[in-house]
Amino acid sequence: MNELRFDGDVGVFAVNVRESSVFIHQALGTHSLEMQLEVVVPQSGDAGRILQLETDLFAPRSNAGRAWLGSAAHTLAFTPGSVQRPTLRFLLTGAQILALEEQRLGDLRLEVEVRGVLPQAVGHPGGSPATEHTTVAESRWRQQLAGLGRSLGVEMTIPFPGDEQPSREAADFLREAQRQIGGNEIDAAMLQTRKALEIIRKTSGWNWPGKKDKGQITAEERWALVRAALEDQASGAMHTDPGTRDHTYSRAEAEVLIAATAALLRLLS
Repeated sequence: MNELRFDGDVGVFAVNVRESSVFIHQALGTHSLEMQLEVVVPQSGDAGRILQLETDLFAPRSNAGRAWLGSAAHTLAFTPGSVQRPTLRFLLTGAQILALEEQRLGDLRLEVEVRGVLPQAVGHPGGSPATEHTTVAESRWRQQLAGLGRSLGVEMTIPFPGDEQPSREAADFLREAQRQIGGNEIDAAMLQTRKALEIIRKTSGWNWPGKKDKGQITAEERWALVRAALEDQASGAMHTDPGTRDHTYSRAEAEVLIAATAALLRLLS
């Protein structure tokens, strides 16, 4: 167990992450990763009756560094000489969980940095932090992820290319499309996406396959076909042809077009 050490005669609080206590489940629009600490309280009455825990969750990296995942705070009421088991809750987005999966090799390894404050203590209320390491078996972690169901999906973000990159203009059109979706201007958002697809056509260098047999079309030419299909769908927002004249595009359709175009931009950035 690690120790939270305080000044004077306050004593030492021993802390550790309870084995098999890490669990992830769905929350509203995000995910909650929970773990339970075990805190052994000293007998000294100089500590008061309240321990404020401030914690940060990290994922170790292969280069010996670590990546921050989230923070959690907990106010713990205790009696001297007791053992307390507070539950910490960290909010994680789908993108963070997917990033964890990209770097995970086998079991999931996490680090929790714990800091304690004793507001009722005699003397200085702060002390030295402790870092706890915990591991979740790969089979157990994969089972938990499967339990998230559809709440764990790919989150597509629009890239932010540098000023010198040709894809910058296309990214600007996509950001404007996102803004218009926020105002429920669906057709306008789709037409902004169409402008981005036109920029991609001019800057990608993807050759058009022409009348090649399907099996002879190169990977680069297939991307050109994907881009053209997206532009054709986005053009429907003009409602100038019989097939789309009476069609009302939904917000979901516009969001899919923006996400798919942003994905193509990743190939140019």
